[in-house]
Amino acid sequence: MGSEEAGLIDRLARRDRSAIEQVVRAHHSFLVGMVMPLVGMELAEDVVQEAWIKALTAVSRFEGRARLRTWLAQIALNTARSRRRSQSREVSLEEWGRDPGSPLVDRFAENGHWKDPPGAWHHTTPEELLTEEELRECIEKHLQRLPPDQQTVLRLREFEALELAEIAAITELGEGNVRVLLHRARQRLHAMIDHFQKVGTC
Repeated sequence: MGSEEAGLIDRLARRDRSAIEQVVRAHHSFLVGMVMPLVGMELAEDVVQEAWIKALTAVSRFEGRARLRTWLAQIALNTARSRRRSQSREVSLEEWGRDPGSPLVDRFAENGHWKDPPGAWHHTTPEELLTEEELRECIEKHLQRLPPDQQTVLRLREFEALELAEIAAITELGEGNVRVLLHRARQRLHAMIDHFQKVGTC
């Protein structure tokens, strides 16, 4: 932990208003996006607000073993998991990465590889088949259909550019499990793009 972050944490522990505002501005959107796959858009803000209260209450005990963002993300993710449990929608670790109801599930073998690899790309690209806005909306729709664990890992890696080690620390999973989840999520998006190529619709 650098001296600048240590100073910020000290100010947070003293309930410095400007420090709190600085941290919330820097990390709030990131935390909302991270918990959304677990609790949905409607509850994400509420869950993150609860996580902020927990974090600010506990910040004086923060030992600096991880970056502040990683620590905040762990609190937010655990808060989201608790909310899911309270609503009897918890997904067990054994079920992570499985989505038997997905229309894409039959396209992959148990080892995560294609059963039937996508065809070669034609000259027509997805951008030519759909407008950029339609493509973006379709990608977001398919992202929301991913199992929560895959969606969380994919967003942390591709949208937030976190390293696998930090994602593993946040999710409290091994790096190997993170790689598997990321691989499966990417495969599903590749299948969606392959679908675009073939039929030109979402």
